[in-house]
Amino acid sequence: MTKTRKTIGVMVGGITDDFTRFLCKGLREAAKEQDVNMVVLPGKFLDRDYAQNTDIMYEYQYDTLFSSVQKGRLDGIIVAANCIGCYTTKERMVEFMHHYDGIPCVLVSSDLEGYVNVSYDNDRGIRQGIDYLVQDLHYTKIGMVGGPKENSDAMERKATFESALWKNGILPQEKRYVEGDLTGNAHSTYARLLDDNPDLEAVFCVNDETAAGFYEELKARGLMPGRDISVFGYDDTEWCSQIYPTLSSVRADVSKLGSKACELLCRMMQGEKVSSVRLPTDLVIRNSFCRGNQEEVDARNDVLEKYESMNHWADELFGKQKRVNFEMKNFILKLLCFEKGTDQSFGEILATMEWLKIHNAFLYIYEEPVIHLNHELFQMPEQLLLKARELHGNVENIPAIHQKKKAKNIFRFSRLGMSDRAWMVTLPLYANEMLYGILVCDLTDEVLEYGEFLSNQISAAVKMLNLLKNNEDIQKQLEESLYVLKENNLELETLSKKDPLTGICNRRGFFEYAEPMLKKARAAEKTFLVLYADMNNLKIINDRYGHEEGDYSLHTIAEILAEIVQKEQTGDGVVARIGGDEYACALMTEKKKELLLQELYDAFTVRNEQSDKPYNVTVSIGACALEPGDEHSLADALSLADEQLYEVKKLRKKDVAKIPLQA
Repeated sequence: MTKTRKTIGVMVGGITDDFTRFLCKGLREAAKEQDVNMVVLPGKFLDRDYAQNTDIMYEYQYDTLFSSVQKGRLDGIIVAANCIGCYTTKERMVEFMHHYDGIPCVLVSSDLEGYVNVSYDNDRGIRQGIDYLVQDLHYTKIGMVGGPKENSDAMERKATFESALWKNGILPQEKRYVEGDLTGNAHSTYARLLDDNPDLEAVFCVNDETAAGFYEELKARGLMPGRDISVFGYDDTEWCSQIYPTLSSVRADVSKLGSKACELLCRMMQGEKVSSVRLPTDLVIRNSFCRGNQEEVDARNDVLEKYESMNHWADELFGKQKRVNFEMKNFILKLLCFEKGTDQSFGEILATMEWLKIHNAFLYIYEEPVIHLNHELFQMPEQLLLKARELHGNVENIPAIHQKKKAKNIFRFSRLGMSDRAWMVTLPLYANEMLYGILVCDLTDEVLEYGEFLSNQISAAVKMLNLLKNNEDIQKQLEESLYVLKENNLELETLSKKDPLTGICNRRGFFEYAEPMLKKARAAEKTFLVLYADMNNLKIINDRYGHEEGDYSLHTIAEILAEIVQKEQTGDGVVARIGGDEYACALMTEKKKELLLQELYDAFTVRNEQSDKPYNVTVSIGACALEPGDEHSLADALSLADEQLYEVKKLRKKDVAKIPLQA
């Protein structure tokens, strides 16, 4: 009987950061030794406020990957809990981990009670650093850039830092400690530390990324690390010996965390009882520690060697980047060549990924796109459509009758045709709040570097295919509708001016009735007002409450617009539905457009308050007033109103429920 290879899930915060990259390096080697499949699930960060940065405001969709982790789908999980939870509380992290009760689990660099954990011995390396600064360099004014108080590693490093100062007879001062965010972007934090402590002699940074950001702040002030202020970091990432001046750092080999975590989890899955492990750390001294006159001598002696080394490294980097830029452009061009939204196009998507050295991949699409707003609970659909797969470099489209796959089997790689051991990553396919599916593919070194770019571009391609397919379906429906109309000998001339759903005019009727009204207004030297209205959130109402409720909403908008327009007694008026959720109004009026717009918005407010529907029906409206003497055409006025509508829509709320949905 053939032994089934076990599959381990690795839950991390992001795919392209240094921690994940080095963790995966150790995991990959250990998975090979243990002969297990491994799939990395790069979520992001629980409870992070994405709305503050428009560049990343939809990255919360990465967290939906964690919903694929369920008992029976994976044999065990390795969780970088401190990384995932660096923006949230310990209590929230405990609640998060309870979702995976019953699955063998090992945490990496985290200390949640009740879990086996592989972490660093933070104490040793940090103490070595402080001892060196005090005893060898005779410093007494030492500061620290720490991490969030919710991060146990950051708090342990702070405690060790303060303890080491006490041991050396130095009283820790509150103003010499600032809390960063574990990235190199907290420049206001670095600035506060330097402004409040102009006499600082040395600074310990909670990790190397923080140290890199602190370097930038020092150099911006004309200060040189290693000459004016000594600096040391934590992790000893590979670029510590490449930046200038080279960074002293506590060597904490992340890859060893990964390999040890894999070893412990495999033993746990075999029924063994295992305990938490702490791995040793050591200080690596480089040029970011001031060395007085000797440093100046060393710098003079090393300058030519460093210059030649940096030139060679820069040439290699430039050549690599040039090749990558070419591959990226070629990749994007291939993804933009689709003409039809057919299933064959999904195979073409997988065929574009060879530049990332991907040889195995599975492209899953949800049967219908899913709207997922931030902070809402997400549950992966029980069934997905496997549109295409790549095995050993051979891409094939899956016939429609074989596409349906149960979500519980998406990580059972042998059932999907893979005979070799799997080393994979799962990436979300999304556009803003719309989720389309997932991509499961080989986790190569190239994917570790460009994985988010890959996810973004494949997502854009899938969205394009979805739009093309919808357009083709609509075109087909239109053709069928026209055929039925002709077959039944309907009064096409009348119907062509009327919207069948709401009973008001359609686009053609709008222009036919509004054009003579505009001429009449100009002859009478009256103001002619053109409105362009757009229903807010029709897609959300259709998906959550049903298409009948969507139709009801469209009809309600037509009624309210018609009521307000008909109340104007100064001339003729017309109301039309000119698109799926778009309306146009035209009328002669003596009112200011702002007053009429307010009457419209008030009418919607009253209708929603009186309605027993669980949702609000709202619109965004743009307006253009053609005053006497204004020569703009009706089409011009509609375009100007549409431009104003575009600005108004930026302020619309995306939640329609009268009682907000609970996350």
